[in-house]
Amino acid sequence: MALALTVGGLSGYFAGQGQAITARGTQLALTSQEQFDLGVQDLLEGRYELARQRFEYLLALEPGYPGAAELLAQALQALNVPTLTPSPTSVPASPSPTLDISSLDGLYAQAQALFGQGDWTGCLRALLAMRARDPAYRLAEVNSLMATALRNRGVEKILQGFLEQGIYDLNLAERFGPLDGQAISWRETARFYQQANSYIGLDWPQAASYFQSLCAGGTWDSCAKYALSAMRYGDLLVTADPCGAVVQYSESLFTYNNDLLWPTATRAFDLCLTATAATPTETSTATFGTPTASYTPTIGGAPSETPSPTAPASDTPSSIPPT
Repeated sequence: MALALTVGGLSGYFAGQGQAITARGTQLALTSQEQFDLGVQDLLEGRYELARQRFEYLLALEPGYPGAAELLAQALQALNVPTLTPSPTSVPASPSPTLDISSLDGLYAQAQALFGQGDWTGCLRALLAMRARDPAYRLAEVNSLMATALRNRGVEKILQGFLEQGIYDLNLAERFGPLDGQAISWRETARFYQQANSYIGLDWPQAASYFQSLCAGGTWDSCAKYALSAMRYGDLLVTADPCGAVVQYSESLFTYNNDLLWPTATRAFDLCLTATAATPTETSTATFGTPTASYTPTIGGAPSETPSPTAPASDTPSSIPPT
């Protein structure tokens, strides 16, 4: 019975989506415009998470909606930018453009200035030059500044997509002392992404499982890779387990609208209906002593009439917009 309900629900879903693709009505246009306007307002007022949800929902409805992808990127950037650790000491106003190695005090002042500008690499160069001349000079302060510069550069690289380099910097920073929770979280997320990425093309079920978790957080391009992995996983299942393939294709289409996938998903759905169709059973009944045969379709073990396809009530998207 549960399987029959699932199949019936999927039937209505595919029918409704097929109609929406061929002709998007006025209601869809109004919904898209409303979500775009509300997303802009949320973005301007600093409600970045809600803005992200609105733009992702809008792009699921209208993948090419003008400006939505750019505003989604801004919302994600605002959500992902961490709070960088402030300088442990005062910062001079005007940093020197080149390193002055004439004195250790001058090098230390330059390192502080470059740190204040957010030039983590320049700061580290100055600190390494100091360490090369006198490893014991202001040892605790240099170590603290170096650890923080490495930490900030590592997180910045991870946010920019340079995962391996960012992980390396954070590992170096950890040698000077424990990392803060935010840096640890980003490092573990980057490692998890790398592990998920290693399954692309080799183990689609595992890739789908990993990228599903990453997509829930909107991390990097994980949603696009989840949609791809779920689609390829469905391709593996379509012959042996068409109903399982329907589930994977649905997940892929929910995540990323792909018009080219709809015919394949519909074919898998038809195969699923065939595979789960009730098997007729012959029953003998006696009427005035004359045996007669009749066939009663059974679904889930209980007799019932064959359900008729349910047409969608309207072309309104089945997704529920953020409120």
